[in-house]
Amino acid sequence: MIRRFLLALVWLLLVWVLLWGELSVANLLSGLVVGGGILLLFPLGRVARQGQIRPLRAIGFVFFFAWELVKATWAGAWEIVTPGSGYNPGIICIQVHGASDALVTLVANFITLTPGTMTVEIRQNPTRLYIHVLHLRDPEQVRRDVRGLEAKAIRTFGTREAVALLENQGRPSNPDRDGE
Repeated sequence: MIRRFLLALVWLLLVWVLLWGELSVANLLSGLVVGGGILLLFPLGRVARQGQIRPLRAIGFVFFFAWELVKATWAGAWEIVTPGSGYNPGIICIQVHGASDALVTLVANFITLTPGTMTVEIRQNPTRLYIHVLHLRDPEQVRRDVRGLEAKAIRTFGTREAVALLENQGRPSNPDRDGE
């Protein structure tokens, strides 16, 4: 517990110094006071681990994300230099199968970090993502892309049980049109 407290304090101190932009005794002392105060007022809870990291898949996931980011950024830049090309915005509901809350959060953040898409809401029981898409041409393709992303996230960071379920059973045969 003390080790986690000290690690969090060092992290908060680093952020504090970076925010001030200067390493000084005053910034270090004030950062220790503020960081310590935050950690005492809002103690760190125990976080249950919900999976494992597969290093080779994680490297592949980073490259996959980087490539998707480059493609989406290029599309956004093209949109800027070719005005009037026409947006087709829409919000689409996608049911997420088999991912833990942590993986749903990862998928939702991945979607939001990619230009042209944004997760606007997450609902539970069953888990559904509502995604705003700037150029919504084919809703089924968007669903397939998100399901592919979810599968990559499960294979990279999911529990053994979630990976086995994904590999052995695959997706449900009738996802009820993803909550439409």
